[in-house]
Amino acid sequence: MKEKEKGAAAVPEAGVNVPMGNREVVSDVFSMLMEYPEHALDVYNVLNGSHYEDPGVVQVERLKAGISLTVRNDASFLIGGEIHFYEHQSTHNPNMPLREVIYYTDYLKIWIKRNNRDVYGRGLVEIPTPHFVSFYNGEEKRPAVERMRLSSAFCRPLKKGEEADLEVRCVQYNLNAEENRELLVKSSTLRGYVCFVDKVRRYREEQELGVAIDRAMEECVREGVLARFFEERKDEVRKSMILDCTWEAREKLIKRDSKAEGKAEGKAEGKAESVIELLEDLGDVPTLLKDEIRAERSLSVLSMLNKMAARANSIEEFIENYEKMKVHN
Repeated sequence: MKEKEKGAAAVPEAGVNVPMGNREVVSDVFSMLMEYPEHALDVYNVLNGSHYEDPGVVQVERLKAGISLTVRNDASFLIGGEIHFYEHQSTHNPNMPLREVIYYTDYLKIWIKRNNRDVYGRGLVEIPTPHFVSFYNGEEKRPAVERMRLSSAFCRPLKKGEEADLEVRCVQYNLNAEENRELLVKSSTLRGYVCFVDKVRRYREEQELGVAIDRAMEECVREGVLARFFEERKDEVRKSMILDCTWEAREKLIKRDSKAEGKAEGKAEGKAESVIELLEDLGDVPTLLKDEIRAERSLSVLSMLNKMAARANSIEEFIENYEKMKVHN
């Protein structure tokens, strides 16, 4: 069976104090797990259908942008010529292919220097074939498997039959989906991680977040679920989970507010069009006036304009009354 080189969730150094605007600066729990060769090998085996048992074949390397896990043979050279990047998401991120380009580029810079490759030479430089996987277990309902492409982010969509000069594909597995239960059955690492996250989410409904995280870790240790990991990385896991859960809550609030703003926006647009329709019954409506009415977002102002348009006998009368209203307001 062919051995492959593999990378994991790419995040900078753990334990760094950062504002909420940049969650990536603190390693998430999944990335910490992937720093343990036995857990990295476990996930690797499940996804690749391999049966390696010796964690020693896994070499963990921390890159500037994250973590790279490479599977090597006893002679310490790459077999299979492939590198796999794994990442975890608690909130769906459509920019995964773009992020993976950055991770792979960072990896290649190190790989080329380490292997003394000359990219300006006349010979072809063969590079590791990349594969990108994301695991999702957020609370938002998502498909069991999503295949994201970098070309979906291009400003100009590709024409039918047109091939992108640069393309990146990323597969995202929803660990909550019934269709992916087999992944959890076969991987004690993924199963343990999902178990821990579920416990935290359940306990935080009745306890302070930090207490809920500590309780979840203590239970996992007693039950033999990723016990060594939680015993050794307790403080880091606690800090990371607090940040992750706070971010998750923040995202929910943003989404809720966006929906409310969207509804208000829709109502404002509807009222503005009603005003314009009433005015069009009176004659030609100047483009500047239409634009000004459509730009108005106050529902109360639009209601007044609606009444004003309904009572006006001409466009000129409406404009005159509208100008007076703006002066008074």
